[in-house]
Amino acid sequence: MKDGFNRDIDCLNISLTNICDLKCTYCMPYNYKPTYNTSRVLSVDDYKFIIKSMSELGIRKIEFIGGEPLLYPNLADLIYYAKNYCNIEEVSITTNGIKFAEQGAKLKNAGLDKVNIQINSLKEYKYESLTRVGNLGLVLKSFSTALNLNIDTNIDTLIINNFNDDEIYDFIQLANNFPITLRFFEMMYVGQLEGLFDEGYLNVVDIMNNMDNMTKIKSYDKVCRYYYKTPNSRGKIGVVSRFNDANCWSCNNITLSYDGKIRLCRYENKEYDILNFINKPLTFSEVMKDIINYKPKDFNEIKNNITCRNINEL
Repeated sequence: MKDGFNRDIDCLNISLTNICDLKCTYCMPYNYKPTYNTSRVLSVDDYKFIIKSMSELGIRKIEFIGGEPLLYPNLADLIYYAKNYCNIEEVSITTNGIKFAEQGAKLKNAGLDKVNIQINSLKEYKYESLTRVGNLGLVLKSFSTALNLNIDTNIDTLIINNFNDDEIYDFIQLANNFPITLRFFEMMYVGQLEGLFDEGYLNVVDIMNNMDNMTKIKSYDKVCRYYYKTPNSRGKIGVVSRFNDANCWSCNNITLSYDGKIRLCRYENKEYDILNFINKPLTFSEVMKDIINYKPKDFNEIKNNITCRNINEL
């Protein structure tokens, strides 16, 4: 599919649930209880229809997200379906890593190509403080499992000023020692992060550009504008930023929510309800071709209309 700016949209993020087994302070309120209208929750067959239809429209990459996608009981089934019935070239998941060690082999056998593991601190007391109920040991075990299974592995780290900014070099050592992609995320004023933004935002791009022995290299994906490597590093490091070196101009993805809505930018408040077009192939195709034309050009276009959803609902 081509959007209104002639960008090739070939990546679909699919949210499977808004439920998570962590309660991260930046993600949801402490007393948050996920609720939704069960009549609007997509079924397995709904997801399969959408995946098949989107593949026929040109989608080649699918990323299953949440909430926590490993809590969705039919995840392996959807991965297998995407890879074997829909010619999807790359299937990935974004997970907090709590349950990946126990499910990794099954997902690999189903066709999983890549896993993005969220780790925001390598210090146990900080990790527990941020996640409220998390176990860093389980996450690090999942990291090892992904590497042992030869699954392409990303570590995603949200950098928060005066919380984990002193661990930047520790995370870089992971990229030095392991064949991974480490992605530092700058803070956004979305969901619970809005209240933390003023004190927590840090310009990570500036930090990386001024770091000794760090070489900037060309990016060949649509996520980070550049990557960085240190001498003899086994991995690489990227920064995902909406304010510095943003990569919006080459954005190739759209997002499907668990309740049947399309967001053309993950952070935009505008959503397009497609629930009524499921199992209607011709109508679905025409509707999606029309919707895609409204994908915003860049972050500046939507910065005053940020989504009202919590991060676990993105």
